[in-house]
Amino acid sequence: MRYFACLGGLLLAAATAAAQTPEPITNSIGMQLVLIPAGEFQMGSKNELGRNADEEQRPVKITRAFYMGVYEVTQQEYQTVMGSNPSYFSAGGEGASAVEGMDTSRFPVENVTWEEAAEFCRRLSELPAEKEAGRVYRLPTEAEWEYACRAGTTTPFNVGESLASTQANFDGNYPYLKQEDVYKGVDPATLKGPFLRRTTTVGSYPPNAFGLYDMHGNVWEWCADWYSPVYYKSSPVEDPPGPESGTHRIVRGGSWYWFAAGCRSAARKERNPAERRNTDGFRVVFTAP
Repeated sequence: MRYFACLGGLLLAAATAAAQTPEPITNSIGMQLVLIPAGEFQMGSKNELGRNADEEQRPVKITRAFYMGVYEVTQQEYQTVMGSNPSYFSAGGEGASAVEGMDTSRFPVENVTWEEAAEFCRRLSELPAEKEAGRVYRLPTEAEWEYACRAGTTTPFNVGESLASTQANFDGNYPYLKQEDVYKGVDPATLKGPFLRRTTTVGSYPPNAFGLYDMHGNVWEWCADWYSPVYYKSSPVEDPPGPESGTHRIVRGGSWYWFAAGCRSAARKERNPAERRNTDGFRVVFTAP
């Protein structure tokens, strides 16, 4: 009886969270964005398999609500704003053979530098309809990104303690098992799944509790922050902006090419902001009025 009461409580909590998820808004170029409420969470990780030393866990408060793209910026959206499509996995890209016959307009744009992602935000903000609406787009801070990714969860992934490639686009040969299963000697092959070897249409996998898709896998997502392995040991609790300077920027979320451990909510990677990779894209945010 206790089991069923507990299960009923979890289902009720999940239903309540889903009911409270606000409807996305649609901007002038058709991008959908959803309101992420202010709140508190534990950023980083402790004792997770595959964690790195720079994932120092600490409390963080996001004091202002913000809107975040429901999906990673797509090739079509990037083309509309920037007038070009640099994507490797596109009809005109070097990886055209991998997507032959596919409509990649709703695939995430990739092969973009940090500077190009920031420029996209600037140009989108300058569109007349966006200026009239008072929307100033930007890349999310690393803290905003993880807060939005977790959507109230404390597990390695927003889907739970394990991840298979039926739940996100990553190298399915390297899934992530629950720690207890690892200790029991469970064969990782039990969770093995597809390895697409490319990006795929945004929204192909279930969303998190905030209504955001592909926060795990598909493409790494540029964040606003400079990278530092020690910044979060002494960063402010409220709205940490990241280091004032640096040489590399942060990417989050893992990608189609990565293994599951690198797709964890707390996993961090650094990138040269001028570097292009067919694993790297982004999504946009703007602070709620």
